[in-house]
Amino acid sequence: MLFDVDALSAERLVGIYRVLGEVDGPAHYARRLAQALHTTGYIFGHHGAEMALTLDRLTEAIALCRALDPTEHRDRDAVLRGMLHTHQWALYRYDRRAEALAVRREIVTLARAGGIGHRWSLAEALLEVGVALVEDGHDDEAEPLFAEAVAVTAGLSRGYLPRADRHWYVTAHASALTTRGRYAEAADAYRPLLESTHEDRQVPILLYGAHLLAAANRPAGGRAVFERAVEEYRRRAAHSPTRGLRHDHLAHHLAAIGAADEPADIAYATTPDHWSPTRLSRHADAEPALRAALDAPTTTHAERIVLERRLNVRATFAPMSREAAARRLLPAYTRALEQTRALADPAGANPLRVRALTDRALLLASVGRARDGIADLEEAADLYG
Repeated sequence: MLFDVDALSAERLVGIYRVLGEVDGPAHYARRLAQALHTTGYIFGHHGAEMALTLDRLTEAIALCRALDPTEHRDRDAVLRGMLHTHQWALYRYDRRAEALAVRREIVTLARAGGIGHRWSLAEALLEVGVALVEDGHDDEAEPLFAEAVAVTAGLSRGYLPRADRHWYVTAHASALTTRGRYAEAADAYRPLLESTHEDRQVPILLYGAHLLAAANRPAGGRAVFERAVEEYRRRAAHSPTRGLRHDHLAHHLAAIGAADEPADIAYATTPDHWSPTRLSRHADAEPALRAALDAPTTTHAERIVLERRLNVRATFAPMSREAAARRLLPAYTRALEQTRALADPAGANPLRVRALTDRALLLASVGRARDGIADLEEAADLYG
């Protein structure tokens, strides 16, 4: 049967490696048994299996992995980190948050022990602990972890994975400071991103930088950065009109700008990959309540605009083709913009209209119609500040 191992299910392999371990000695098959147990635990957790079944498989896999000889299995700690990551996800999935946070902290400890070569892994682990602390209302403890994630990635070149880009960590740190009302510190923490280039992300990064500077009561600096965003958008529209961000990545930037509109128990300037399953479900399950609030007779016009934007950003997180985005998202963002034009009070309307204009311009760029978004950004620049 093992000659055709690729055709066997992970569950069948668990049984086979247990039997072979009894025959030849457990040490000979410990790693392969651990990997099969890990795979079945991952599958059980993602398909809603009974909690004990999932967690028993994962804890046994982790115990076997810990017992491996690191001189014989040089990648033991990397394999262990992967198993622990699945374990923490499952613990959150079953709402055992304290245990899950402890596992995330252990992943940080393992990443620290890996030395300088594991700095991206350490930053990722720090960010996940910080996000978990935000979800549990411990912002004071989370903020220094966000700062450390920025510090450990200083000077590193961009990794081959998009999530290894340093801008994730800088944005999370700045947003954490903003959430606590420390606007000037947030603008200063974000400044390194304004002084470097970020390819397709340059325009949304500049727009968020302008947002932070305005919040820090630095209107001249905010306007200057906003104008840079407009110029960068024009340049990209002229040279690469069909190149734009993936929609889920665009949604990350839009969510960061609108974080103040959302509940405080999610770090909205991070990606959903870092949120716990329970908070991710809560974010998705909020849609009926948002739609109910839209229909409530007491909801004001301005409040409806904010509610619709929150729904639009949620829809933008979904992976889809450019054609689907143009068909499904663009009408919604256009309707949101038109609703801001109906607001009479400029003091209250202008910030909402600026945001709606920049939202649609970025979406147009993401579907390959950047040239159509130039007018939106230019109008936003006229209204900005």
